[in-house]
Amino acid sequence: MIFTKIALPLLFMTLLLRFRVRLEVVLPAGALSLALLFGMSLPEAAAHYGILFGSKQFLTLLAVIFFVMLLGELMERGNLLTRMSAIFLSLLRDHRLAAVAASAFIGLLPMPGGSLLSAPFVDKLVPHERPERKLLLNYWFRHIWEYFYPLYSGMAWIITVMKAKPLTILLVMGPLSLIMIAAGVPLIRTAHHAAPEAIGERERPMRLLLIAWPILLAVVISLAGVPLWFAVMVAVALFVAANRPLARFVIPYLLSKKTLMAIFMVAGIVYFERIVRAAGVAGAIYTEFQHTNPELVVFTLSFIIGLLTGISIAFISIVFPIISPFLMPNGTLDMPLLAFAYTGGFTGVMLSPTHLCLIVTTDYFGTRLTAVYPLLLRTGVTMAAGGALYYGLLRLLS
Repeated sequence: MIFTKIALPLLFMTLLLRFRVRLEVVLPAGALSLALLFGMSLPEAAAHYGILFGSKQFLTLLAVIFFVMLLGELMERGNLLTRMSAIFLSLLRDHRLAAVAASAFIGLLPMPGGSLLSAPFVDKLVPHERPERKLLLNYWFRHIWEYFYPLYSGMAWIITVMKAKPLTILLVMGPLSLIMIAAGVPLIRTAHHAAPEAIGERERPMRLLLIAWPILLAVVISLAGVPLWFAVMVAVALFVAANRPLARFVIPYLLSKKTLMAIFMVAGIVYFERIVRAAGVAGAIYTEFQHTNPELVVFTLSFIIGLLTGISIAFISIVFPIISPFLMPNGTLDMPLLAFAYTGGFTGVMLSPTHLCLIVTTDYFGTRLTAVYPLLLRTGVTMAAGGALYYGLLRLLS
């Protein structure tokens, strides 16, 4: 019975996502259906949505996501992302590595469909490579930071909602990024090595730090223990102060549709998490599956929702509240198990045909998913297997 109560809302949310309904609508709709199935009245469930907008949890998560999005917008307006990629032509002699480095560095600044931003540079840096391999080089290495990088919305959720410390996340989950890189090495080694055309104007390598400093500053401040929203806000404020012509874009962005959608996306995230707790969903699941292998439960649920949604913040905000009794059995966060759950979900996200980065770059490189999937599946399985071995190592050491 408990499985049906959970499966129906998740299926409902998956269908909505399949029909391209926005996540801002899917999350509250799924939360509402979950609440009703677990015995909450409609007025009671709706009341939780109304009061969340003044909560600290909502305001904190909104501040993080908004300032990250604003920083990305301003850096793109200033043409700084293009200049950062061009620098790698001067830094690296192997153009395959330059393509990977450019994609990975742009990945330091999270944005929806961000692989499309680095795609032109990868396209020029490995001009003789097959389209599906260009796509995978760009797509895979664009996402290597998501296991620990605090500016990604999934990590921001874990930091603000589950109270995990950024430094702890870095130490425990950082090695998973190394595993992801290792899984992608065959993509680099088998790529054609040929001289590409130059990208933009030649930049001196040392200018990389001068261009990328707001990103690096936000990360350093957050790792020092400062609240993440404040760290990103400081980075944005100092960046605008140092680049005053870009200040004119701040107010239009504040009033833009992107900002409005961000407000309701965060509201949906917080609402789902609140309903899971208020309706007793997490406790009911824990009671039902407490004698089941917890690794199997957290990995499988995370993988399925990651595969179905193709969005990290979606699988985290949907699944983690549900499996929270497994992740926090005694009120203390089990970081190795959280890392294992995240590995399952993120593997699903990377393999998902609904992943926005995969969709837009498939069109850009003029290839098809049927050509991409054999290599992508092999790389994804390697990453998941490495994550499982790493989890076993963490358990041996703990």
